[in-house]
Amino acid sequence: MRTSSLFVLPLAIAAATQARAQAVDGVLDTSFGGGSGQNVVAFDRGATNKDYARAIVVDGAGRSYLVGDVDTSTGRKIGIVRLLASGAADESYGTDMNARVVAPTGQTSITVTSAAFDAQGYLLVAGSKLISGTDTSFLVCRFAPDGTLANFAGGQTACSQPDFNVGGFHTDTANSILVQPDGKIVLAGYASSDTGTTLAITRLQPNGALDTGFGNAGKTTYTGAPFVSFDATRIRLNPDGSFITAGSAYDANAVHFGVLVHVGADGVVDTAFSGNHGYARSPSSKMDFTDVIWDPQWTNYVAIGNHYETSGTYGETHCYLKSGGGVSCPHNGGGDYHIGHDVHFTTLLRQADGRWLVAGAHRAIEDGPTDLFLARLDPALALDTAEFTAPSGYAVHDLGLPGHQEVGTAMALQQGRILVAGAALRTMNTNNYDFGIAAFTLDRIFQTGLEKP
Repeated sequence: MRTSSLFVLPLAIAAATQARAQAVDGVLDTSFGGGSGQNVVAFDRGATNKDYARAIVVDGAGRSYLVGDVDTSTGRKIGIVRLLASGAADESYGTDMNARVVAPTGQTSITVTSAAFDAQGYLLVAGSKLISGTDTSFLVCRFAPDGTLANFAGGQTACSQPDFNVGGFHTDTANSILVQPDGKIVLAGYASSDTGTTLAITRLQPNGALDTGFGNAGKTTYTGAPFVSFDATRIRLNPDGSFITAGSAYDANAVHFGVLVHVGADGVVDTAFSGNHGYARSPSSKMDFTDVIWDPQWTNYVAIGNHYETSGTYGETHCYLKSGGGVSCPHNGGGDYHIGHDVHFTTLLRQADGRWLVAGAHRAIEDGPTDLFLARLDPALALDTAEFTAPSGYAVHDLGLPGHQEVGTAMALQQGRILVAGAALRTMNTNNYDFGIAAFTLDRIFQTGLEKP
């Protein structure tokens, strides 16, 4: 197992750190996972044994839920693992009392992308479900605290399947979920169209039914000219109740850009956004956006994503005004992050002090192994080399499986820790992945002021 945080601690910082409740931020937290700082969980229910965690949420008791999809002998299903605050498996969870849930029963094919708690503290799991052929629908299922499927509050079903069916292959996928303060559930992703894909958003009532007051009878679709394909990787709720999505767009020549789309609280796309374009675009092609958050300190959006070049993949940050216009990030920060041969930025969190946490995957050399990645950026969006795994500003961690291919897909905060969850390849040249998680220290001086995703 290798953990590379490039950690050098000058005496002055060491003295200050001793006065703090925890070590310098970003160090593997060996109080988690029985001294290892990590946990790897396999389902191995059949077929390829591919178990892929794509989301993590933490409840009020500090228990973490790793959520993804698992391959079984009767198709791909929702997989959930619950860990205690210590990182150990919670054997009281699940129908078999083994910390795991696999649902639903019967033959099915489900891809999981995201998760959130609803207003009652029940777990919502979002993604897509195969109907037939290439036809898939949005999917969100609700789970009780014991891991059993539970009907939506006031509803008659535990799973809702909003379908767009606007053309093309009828492939509809929800990539992101959020729950509004009033309990309404918002899903965002893409739907197949006759030309490619369209941005697709739907809002459900707490009972799982479509909120017909949102968009067009509960649904919104959008593809901005001159592009033929739009999607949303992440949707966030703005302080004013509107929404911002981060994703990508492709033109007819398959040239792609990262795009942000602003959507009103009523589900109507803000076509005045970014100088009446209706979307804000990345400054160059070969890019995507994977996450975006409003920065109240600098009153602009901060978006992360990736820049794909033949020389490697670079993480990206860019800033946009509330109106969608491009703006220099604070102190002219942002831009490319060349860290190793490849670094993928997948998820973003903002600290109340204006610093940013970014998680994803890292490859040191071409064709080398990939590891979990975690970095902190200062308010100017430069690597926080002073107080986060100094002097690098980032940490990479190998979960130790022989496949040597790992990716961080999600991040959450838990009792003074940063949790990075994802998947790890168990056997090379196979598709046999397992759920994986690693914990990193987070100085308690900032813990109480952190904003959750």
